Amino acid sequence: MSGRWRLHTNGNRRPAPPPHQSCPWGSTRQLLFTSAAPGLNLRNCSCSAPVRDCDEALANSLCRCRTVLRSSLPPAGLWVSEQLTVWVKEVLLLEELLNRSVVHHLQLSFCGIQPVDSRILALLGVRTLRITAPEAPYSRQEITIAPSAGLSAEIETASSNASTFHLTLLDVALFNGLSAMKAYTVVGPAADTLSQHFPHLPFPDTPPSGEPRQNLLLTFVY
Repeated sequence: MSGRWRLHTNGNRRPAPPPHQSCPWGSTRQLLFTSAAPGLNLRNCSCSAPVRDCDEALANSLCRCRTVLRSSLPPAGLWVSEQLTVWVKEVLLLEELLNRSVVHHLQLSFCGIQPVDSRILALLGVRTLRITAPEAPYSRQEITIAPSAGLSAEIETASSNASTFHLTLLDVALFNGLSAMKAYTVVGPAADTLSQHFPHLPFPDTPPSGEPRQNLLLTFVY
């Protein structure tokens, strides 16, 4: 898809996993964190094993890393079919990096200063989500964002439709870890009318494929 920055562990795009496949935590992963260099550029790392949260020296030592200029981040967001871990120091930088991004398996590890104010992050195609915040009462939380048994027939039907546009709205106040992570899914309005219904939220203008999709699932994570 044009206008998006793709992250891969090699030069070939891997097929996306099935929609309800569990997250491959522990497999080769992509890691992004803020560089200590002037300008707060990013370090984009490919790691063959998990790295302790927020340990930048260890990541630079064990992983294959390169510096990415923030100016190279596309407005349309990232496209990551593999597992992505982001070490978060500043929420504003997280918004700049991930809003409108397509990420199937996402881990957000908070490495900044609490408390964090409530703000909404809009993500596309999320299947599994993990939030870690070492200093918080709820320091490690994980959720699968996929309709399961017991949901309404309307949601199950929309989920099984290949043309469904699935948008996740994440409240970054989860980094405070004051309560258990919760999520609920609803059938939303037509995808091309999102901005009319929610003018102040960072929705993409069109679905990821660039083609209008009438089916929409909205998942709120808080």
